[in-house]
Amino acid sequence: MESGRKNRKGVLTKIGDLIPVVRENLGLEKSFKITALKELWPLITNFEIAKYSQPAYFDNEKNLVIAVKSGALATELSMQKISILERLKEAIKNTDIDFKDIRFINRST
Repeated sequence: MESGRKNRKGVLTKIGDLIPVVRENLGLEKSFKITALKELWPLITNFEIAKYSQPAYFDNEKNLVIAVKSGALATELSMQKISILERLKEAIKNTDIDFKDIRFINRST
């Protein structure tokens, strides 16, 4: 009986160690990262632009996709892409958020 207890203790995992695994398996990790980027977005662009655009998701090529409410704004942001990308990278440098590039999609409704 004593050896059974030792074996059980040997395979116990701390809850804190499971949280990142569960978040990843449920797809929550990307959702948390997008939420953090949405919070930063008005500071990266400005509050007026942030009313009409926001980070939406990471695509299969590890790009951050920004949803924009008009084609004209998507074009304007595309012209500022290098500057926006630099500010984003600076804002996330001490986090585990990572992406290769950004792209803008028109999501007018």
